[in-house]
Amino acid sequence: MNNYRHSSGILIVIICLVAIPWTISAEPVPGTEAVLFTLPGEPFYMTLEGDRLFWLQDNKYLSASERGLYGYNLTEGTKKQLIKIGEQGQMSSDSTIPILHQVETARISRDRIVFSEKGIMLMNVSTGILVQLTNQDDAFLPVSDLRFNQNPSINGDRIAWTEHEGLAHSGVDGGKIVILNLTTGEKRYLPTGSAGNQSTPMISGDFILWKDYRHGGPDDPAMYLFDLRTEEEVRLTVEKPVRGNSYISGDEVVWTEKIHGIHTIIHYSISSRVRTVVGQGSIHQGHFPPISDERIVWLQSENPLDIREERNAIMVMDLRIGEKRQITPFRRGLSHPVISGEYIIYTRGAGDDWSKEPREVVLHTLSSRPRESVYGTDTRPGNGNSPTPATNSLDKGEVMPPTSSPGFTCFTLIAGCIAALAIKKVRDRSSMCLL
Repeated sequence: MNNYRHSSGILIVIICLVAIPWTISAEPVPGTEAVLFTLPGEPFYMTLEGDRLFWLQDNKYLSASERGLYGYNLTEGTKKQLIKIGEQGQMSSDSTIPILHQVETARISRDRIVFSEKGIMLMNVSTGILVQLTNQDDAFLPVSDLRFNQNPSINGDRIAWTEHEGLAHSGVDGGKIVILNLTTGEKRYLPTGSAGNQSTPMISGDFILWKDYRHGGPDDPAMYLFDLRTEEEVRLTVEKPVRGNSYISGDEVVWTEKIHGIHTIIHYSISSRVRTVVGQGSIHQGHFPPISDERIVWLQSENPLDIREERNAIMVMDLRIGEKRQITPFRRGLSHPVISGEYIIYTRGAGDDWSKEPREVVLHTLSSRPRESVYGTDTRPGNGNSPTPATNSLDKGEVMPPTSSPGFTCFTLIAGCIAALAIKKVRDRSSMCLL
């Protein structure tokens, strides 16, 4: 009898342990977190590359000295204003910082920043040298007499942007993608199958990604990819209308679709052509990048079906092992997660008035991955050789269950223990009957 009771106790423990869901953690990812500095309001176009953070600080509640494009060096702990934003003709107390009337869609690659301000502008971060590549007021432009240029993107020594005819300088109408090689000085149009319908190009290595409107209107863009080496144009698999901007980093493409009324993160591997539904959530438009070193970061709502829900958590997924984790508790005021390597940076505040309230810029450093030893076939998810395909239920139109919460884990644990105790009680009665 004692052996039987001992075995029953072990059974209870085993059932309780098995009942706990281990695949998604509701606790913060192991790592360190620190507040870097505080901003006077919400930033725009936040970008993280290596140990350097860049953002645009510009709203009507800021003083004239606070508005501008900034950079922060994580290693040195230094913040610097790169460009001031002010009225034309305004004088600056620091003659080394240029003053511009407006700055839009700032992107960075290595030591260069590209943005639009009455044309496409290029700045060297180290030297502070500013060069205007196009001019909206003149007919003489790099490729043709198209007068409006916007949505610049840079990677290495190549820049891509869209040119628009006449007054049609929106993100949709009449856009053609231009590529400029800074090393050779070569400028050309991207030879797409339907020129004039392109928007928001993003370049990474030999690939250019953009939203295309040849098949539908502004609310239903297609996603296209162009390989500069092979001159091949490919339409990506999009099941629902794309929301916000799309992103590319190396072999990885990320965008947002609205599935069953819920904003959902989609990942696509160019090499394996595998589409993976990452999970419920959104990526802040204009903040780059959400993916680095096969990790995706995004913002997930506590209740995605309620548009009034203001409580969110920042999530990260490691595509190499298919693991999703939560790095913050659900709370109000979180925004703008960006990632580079093991660094994740986001902002947080009270969430009452994002334009006016002070916002903390927070650095979360992920724990290092264990060293990988790959022998023979690479079985990481998404490369075509994995025994478990990098797909999930939403690929078939089913809604993915939300991330497990501490309450759900506790409920599952209690339910498992109750079930185990019930089994024990039945067996005890059976034993008594046999006696």
